[in-house]
Amino acid sequence: MRAVLMSLILMCNVLPVTAETDVVRLDERQMERAGVTVVEVAERSFGDRQRVVGQVVRVPGSTLTLKAVIPGRVEAIQVAPGDRVTSGQVLVALHSHELLGMQADLLKARERARLAATRLEAGNQLFEVEGISRLELQQREQEAFAADLELAMLREELLDHGLSVEELETVLTTRKPDPHLPVTSPIDGVVLELNVEEYEWVEKFQELMVVGDPDRLELELQIAPDQASAVSAGDEIVFTPVGRTGERGRAKVISSVPQVDPGTRTIRLRARLVEAGSALFAGVFVEGEVDHGEARLAPAVPASAVINLTGEDVVFVVTGVGAFEVRPVRLGVADGEEREVVTGVTTGERVAATGVFLLKSTLLGGDGEGE
Repeated sequence: MRAVLMSLILMCNVLPVTAETDVVRLDERQMERAGVTVVEVAERSFGDRQRVVGQVVRVPGSTLTLKAVIPGRVEAIQVAPGDRVTSGQVLVALHSHELLGMQADLLKARERARLAATRLEAGNQLFEVEGISRLELQQREQEAFAADLELAMLREELLDHGLSVEELETVLTTRKPDPHLPVTSPIDGVVLELNVEEYEWVEKFQELMVVGDPDRLELELQIAPDQASAVSAGDEIVFTPVGRTGERGRAKVISSVPQVDPGTRTIRLRARLVEAGSALFAGVFVEGEVDHGEARLAPAVPASAVINLTGEDVVFVVTGVGAFEVRPVRLGVADGEEREVVTGVTTGERVAATGVFLLKSTLLGGDGEGE
């Protein structure tokens, strides 16, 4: 590439070019060989922008970590990572001896409740014929109440551990405890992580898997603290996934965390995705710019039209047929392939969009007199 550029530079220097102090003159053939193209300066809308970097993350609350609520052995795994699941679907089956003990306690509590109810019914009949005292009747009422309360608590505990009402009624009807505990999905979604294997023994509250909605994504971004105050909810972000320059997405700022991260020395922004490609996944790194403040109209030139000359940004403005004047410019914000021009050119003027490096080389190597 460098050899090609050097050849073009030498070619332009050999050509009969008139180079003045701040003007370069080329004929039509020379412009074609140098690859010079011209565009008109147009007015467009610009806003203040800040650069941000970050990554795609899942929306808070869009994932759930399923844990073992009781110790046991993983007897069967019904799903794999990536599988779509529905609410109530059985994902894992646990075999738990502790579950057997809880169901046994439930059956014993039900028998105590039945006995207490029978004693209370007999006590009411005896009290009517003065067979027992009011104090003894009250004691039987208390026993029945305590037995019913214990039964209700054990029922709720088993329901909280994952047994369905139907499964619980089956245990009470057959009077046979069942050590199998199905772990079901609480939501519709996708299995994102699987953290256990079949026949593995698990402890109480050990993580089994993660289920979530992979389509509920947002951006978590970092911005310098001195720039964060200018950004507010609703500001638009144009971003690009790192490594995929041809893809662009849009998001809107939701909120910011009003504290500096001690690791990155930045402030975190949350942004809701408005427009994104289908291949955007959690964990992808992105970079972009956030627009804030009111938009303003200003002249715009292609980024390729701007080149540095003796320490300042310049463009080559067309002043006649084949004549290009060097014009210093003060630039504003960048928007993709265009740059805002604060001062230096006006709307309607024409500038060289390509070939400016060769125009600069011709200017610096020319020996003509300036205008």
